[in-house]
Amino acid sequence: MKKHNLTKRALFVFLVVALVGACSGLVLAGDIDWRQAEGTSLFVALNKHVYADALQQLIPEFEELTGIKVVSEVYSQDEYMNKRLVDLSSRAGVFDIVMMDQAVVQYARAGWIEPLDGYINDPTLFNQEAYALDDFFPSLLDEGTVDGKIYAIPVAGETQVLYYRTDVFEEKGIQVPKTFDELYETAVALNDRPNMAGILLRGQKIHTAWNSSGFVWSYGGRISDDPMNPTKAAFDSPEAAEAITMYAKLLQDAGPLGAGNYTWYEAVSDFQQGKAAMYLDASVFMGDIENPEKSLVAGKVGYAPMPAGPAGNIANSLSWLLSMSSSSKNKKGAALFLAWATGKETSLELGVATGVFGRKSVLESDAVRNKYPRAWSEAVLSSLEAPKPEAGFPRITEIDEWLDIYGGAVNATILGQRDAKTNLERAAAQMNKILSESQ
Repeated sequence: MKKHNLTKRALFVFLVVALVGACSGLVLAGDIDWRQAEGTSLFVALNKHVYADALQQLIPEFEELTGIKVVSEVYSQDEYMNKRLVDLSSRAGVFDIVMMDQAVVQYARAGWIEPLDGYINDPTLFNQEAYALDDFFPSLLDEGTVDGKIYAIPVAGETQVLYYRTDVFEEKGIQVPKTFDELYETAVALNDRPNMAGILLRGQKIHTAWNSSGFVWSYGGRISDDPMNPTKAAFDSPEAAEAITMYAKLLQDAGPLGAGNYTWYEAVSDFQQGKAAMYLDASVFMGDIENPEKSLVAGKVGYAPMPAGPAGNIANSLSWLLSMSSSSKNKKGAALFLAWATGKETSLELGVATGVFGRKSVLESDAVRNKYPRAWSEAVLSSLEAPKPEAGFPRITEIDEWLDIYGGAVNATILGQRDAKTNLERAAAQMNKILSESQ
């Protein structure tokens, strides 16, 4: 096969890894013919995200490496979701590469995105040793796997971690909570509304769905009856009711005023402004919270794994992923883009620049650990490596209905509209009706 000189990016990454003493065993993905689709073009559609912004900065290097012209566009989330749906469902074929989320099951089963196993296993497109598929976190790779086939590759993973104000904890002489009971006691003790809430959690309807699922698992409950092929809701169990009761109590007794309307955006903003002692949510917000240009609490934040319930601490996780449109007119070029964008070299550079990751080697690298809080990377590793009973979102095409129905039950409990048991039982009955009609 034709070999080419290292690009500036590859040389940079090689030097970074050498400097941190981790160059042993690094295999640069240079022994495939990167110019085999030279002269073609690709359209890469991206959702507004720190990953998308960073990836765009590197695309000229991919163009130089391959001779492929890339047009990339970043859209706000609502606009992106609409454009992605229209292009892929109509099979217009304008988009070649798209960022994918929990809609992966719907898109895969509809045939709108391409199964990637054949490309990944093609030695003319992916260098197996250099690419190292087993380097991805299994829980994140599972997010893009539908019916046993890979349809999307994780690029920006996140998991639940506990953010806490180290200065407040030191001043009060309080230990970091390790169980949900301790979390509740600590949150109530530190609650000083309206000046400072004891804890922040998402409270708004669909935004509670992902965040509260980790609570349900940690109390021994489940969301669905089958991890990979759900046919019935399981969140009407006593364990799930106990978990959601705790979720609601935390916000009712120690959360901010108006917590039932909080999305991740309001929660991050409050924590950045010093309006809360603790925040339990996705690890991806670390970069904004530690940015002194955006955050008043930068340098005053500690990180810990999610507290444990009766069944342990089972944090939820998810990832933004990259997929190939099944209507792409340049699938060879698209496959080369995926090999480059999700490979170890590019992943390391993006991880150093932003803190995002899909691979274990990124979080474990000295370059990332030296730049970002060590406690954060350790909490993330601990959470991601723990086995999960289910995927981050149910593996169903009716994902929007689930977000609305299950999230609505959690939100109603937070707002004090009936108890968790009643709300979850009603929601499960609604969800079961939808699932039975779709079978």
